[in-house]
Amino acid sequence: MRLYRQFDLNLENLKINNFNDVPRAINEIPILVEKLIKNLSDKGYEVVKEGVHFTGLPQSITIIKDFTGPFVTNFSIKVKDDFDALSKTLGIESLFE
Repeated sequence: MRLYRQFDLNLENLKINNFNDVPRAINEIPILVEKLIKNLSDKGYEVVKEGVHFTGLPQSITIIKDFTGPFVTNFSIKVKDDFDALSKTLGIESLFE
């Protein structure tokens, strides 16, 4: 069975409150998102970025994993847990929901 989970970009959590935050949003956050995608790929997930936004961030990230056996539903929770843990480690846990 092939499981996937889509995470949509949450623009409200970019927190661009003033002009000084703009360079971070444009330069640092896309790099952190790419690290998130690489880390997920290293864990064996196929990662699909969709709808690139003007800041270079995808509007959504879909992660896909092939599983077989009766415990497939448990792995759906693992996909979310891995995504949440890796994005939290990078400090961008609320960027996608």
